[in-house]
Amino acid sequence: MNELMISEWERLWKRKVTWLMVAVLPIMAFASAKYYQKQNNSITSELPQYAVLGNFPVLGLSEMLMTIFNMVVLVIAAIIITEEYRSGQLRMVLIRTYSFQQIIIAKFTVLLSFIFLYLTAYFIICYGIGYAMFSHPETYPQFYYEDQVTNIEGLIYNLKFYGLAFLTLIAMSSVVFFIATISHSTTTTLGVGVGFLFISFSYPNIVNMLQLLLKNEIVMKIIFTSIPMIQWEGLTMMLAKSSSLLGWMFLMLLGYILLFNLLTFIVIKKRNIFL
Repeated sequence: MNELMISEWERLWKRKVTWLMVAVLPIMAFASAKYYQKQNNSITSELPQYAVLGNFPVLGLSEMLMTIFNMVVLVIAAIIITEEYRSGQLRMVLIRTYSFQQIIIAKFTVLLSFIFLYLTAYFIICYGIGYAMFSHPETYPQFYYEDQVTNIEGLIYNLKFYGLAFLTLIAMSSVVFFIATISHSTTTTLGVGVGFLFISFSYPNIVNMLQLLLKNEIVMKIIFTSIPMIQWEGLTMMLAKSSSLLGWMFLMLLGYILLFNLLTFIVIKKRNIFL
């Protein structure tokens, strides 16, 4: 099994698109930094949105997480599952002594490993760019915190934020991997995946308009059934000193992971889908 995962990992890195995704990481971080430099000119340093070295890794990820990172998950899943089926590469792997279930598990593990590496690299790059482009105060304000945090406290907060971000990407990977498994073309995988993201962005905004009809707590729970909404606003709420929705968002993420991995397991039991 270890040899299979190593083989799948090497196959992933032989693709130009994989290296292209890695190459754009500094560009993404730099673009975020330029945006927050402009924003700093219009707000005071007393606001948590004011970018400094300590909080830039979080600010720099907040917008990219629900857009670029979700699309990276979608593209990687499409090329290691659907494209390999379409090109016949998956059949070549099946000729070997590995079972179809082992191949799928190895591919899912490779997907999560790549996302973890991608997120870690972005974290390091953001600190580097933050050091070069922003001020280095000893303390600074944090979202949903009454007191300012030190750089050490901020580092711990940032690590927690990225850990939760990785959990949301595991949930998104579970959804997208299921879509890739049942799709017979890369176009279908990308189309359905983008459709899922579009719906996930859309219905929370529709529900938000019903606040006059529904209790605020119910509206917030419905909004945070969406993975992108958890990525956008939910993570800072989960890391607040006190959060009534912490358990709910954890439950939703675990629900996505368990449900869609179960569906994928059911699908791969019907091996003739790819044969």
